[in-house]
Amino acid sequence: MSRQLTYCLVAHGGTDRGLLEPIIDWSIQRLDPDVQIDGRSFAKRRGSLEAFFKKYDPDGMMTFVHRDAEGLPLTERLEEFGVLDLSPMVPVVPVRMSEAWILFDKDAISEAVGHTIHPVSVPSVPRLEGISDPKAHLDDLLRRAAGSPTGRRLKRFNRELVNLRIEVARRIRDFSPLDGLPAFQAFQNTLEERYVYRSQIERQSGGRHAYRSQRCPNTHQVLALARQ
Repeated sequence: MSRQLTYCLVAHGGTDRGLLEPIIDWSIQRLDPDVQIDGRSFAKRRGSLEAFFKKYDPDGMMTFVHRDAEGLPLTERLEEFGVLDLSPMVPVVPVRMSEAWILFDKDAISEAVGHTIHPVSVPSVPRLEGISDPKAHLDDLLRRAAGSPTGRRLKRFNRELVNLRIEVARRIRDFSPLDGLPAFQAFQNTLEERYVYRSQIERQSGGRHAYRSQRCPNTHQVLALARQ
């Protein structure tokens, strides 16, 4: 019988929910293929993390808390979560923003706009965290994939941009190429460390972690890498 899981995502805006839920779902399923995600709730955060969680009580078995790194180092953003007394809580901190984690898949970008005759060139994964404005970069790739519309077509296209970004995330089938990014490693490592069914998974695998131990450093190593 499969395990059942519910979670709550706390993020700054509704668009982040559309971008991050496919990534969270994929990450959970990779860690625990036997789990069934029975419910997802969402809370829009205002103000600081500490002030928000003094008033809000998440309703899922796990809580994923999104905070874009924006212009700050990954380590500095992660340290903000130290004031939170939530269990189990998993920080989700893309560098620089959520869109950076969906820029790597050119097929998903083309499929999102319904075109495959206008191929786009996407940045390599190691370059993603160095892009100053991932959202603008993604929007430009979507326009190119759509054939660089003009006039009324461009106006219609711009009205659909938010939905198109979310559609890109939904169409990505494999986020493992992001394993090379320190911010994504930190997210994956913390998910494994705090996963509510971790003990069951370890018993099934004879004490070995489901997938992380051979491919990614632990959380302390990730933070050390981010400080370099």
